[in-house]
Amino acid sequence: MSELLQEQSIAKRVTLIGAIWDCLLGIAKIIAGYFSQSQALIADGIHSLSDLVTDVFVYFASSNARQGPDENHPYGHLRFETVTTVFLGIVLIVVAFGIGYESISSHTQAEFTWYGLAALLATIIIKEVIFHYTKSAGEKIQSKLLIANAWHSRSDALSSVAVLIGLIGVYFGYAWADMVASIVVALLIGKMAVEMIWENLAELVDTAPDPKLIAQIKDTANSLKNVMAPHDVRARSMAGKIYLDMHIHVPSYASVSEGHYLGDLVAYTIQKAHPQVADVMVHIDTDDKVQTDSFQNTDNKKPPHLNLPARHQIMADLGFLLRQHTDYLDIEHTKLHYLSDGLDIELIGLLDKVPEGRQLHHLSQAIYLDMKSAPYGNKVTVLWQSPEMDKV
Repeated sequence: MSELLQEQSIAKRVTLIGAIWDCLLGIAKIIAGYFSQSQALIADGIHSLSDLVTDVFVYFASSNARQGPDENHPYGHLRFETVTTVFLGIVLIVVAFGIGYESISSHTQAEFTWYGLAALLATIIIKEVIFHYTKSAGEKIQSKLLIANAWHSRSDALSSVAVLIGLIGVYFGYAWADMVASIVVALLIGKMAVEMIWENLAELVDTAPDPKLIAQIKDTANSLKNVMAPHDVRARSMAGKIYLDMHIHVPSYASVSEGHYLGDLVAYTIQKAHPQVADVMVHIDTDDKVQTDSFQNTDNKKPPHLNLPARHQIMADLGFLLRQHTDYLDIEHTKLHYLSDGLDIELIGLLDKVPEGRQLHHLSQAIYLDMKSAPYGNKVTVLWQSPEMDKV
């Protein structure tokens, strides 16, 4: 949670700094355009001021997107950032069309003035600095929204470049230079916006991340001992973060706690090696091939091992079948191993409860004989334990 709050703070600070400069530069260009009678410069100033609208969207989207999960949003709020990035892409397309249309339809001719030139140069330099500052922050916190807003800042710089080229062209007597430069810039902004929208729409429909990254993640999990053949890997992206579901094989006789340990180990190792992975959900499969294959069931057939009875039913049956042995059997702690070819049962015998004069071999044989009437039990084992040692 603290990491999300830190990312939220960075996003809000960067956006606020960009908004202040958008306001100052927009006012400066409008004033310079007014005194130089340059409609292109005034339009560019209005363009800078219009960036304030998107800055407001980015500011509030960053605040919402970096909040943690809640009851209505169990996966968090990062999709707010994705939707806002699509909106920014649409705004950039509108900006591109506006620049292109204005350059073709305008019948006014910009006038070259030194204070107009100074305003444009200041805009280009400052907006380029803001672009790199915002883009660097976006990459640091893996925020596509900040990166998109950085490119929006660069679009303002590019439009100022177009106006600057036009003014220089006018200075040297080439009146058409302003129109050509504006059209080229409009095409560049439009291309960038379409790519931005396409990438984030793909994220909204849960398109899988880069297959090379998924292969690297599988290799990371597969490098751990007692974790075999990671499979059924599913991943989705949310504002540059990856949420991962995967299955792993563990030894068939691993305990529940060992399986949980291995699952946590896989999740920790993946997130440490791949910081863009925000969450890993690990499903534990045994190393039994048939059982694993049965999980891949698109026709909703019941997996074979689910035809075996549940633990509560087996405990009730054992209590009846082994009623003559309850004095020295700890039936409650019986271990059940559900395998594709049947059920293996491990019974716990208590050495300190064995009646005097009774041999363990004879007691085990009696237990095995009573268990023969059970309708399940591929293999039955009795493990004799004492308070001083785990197993005998």
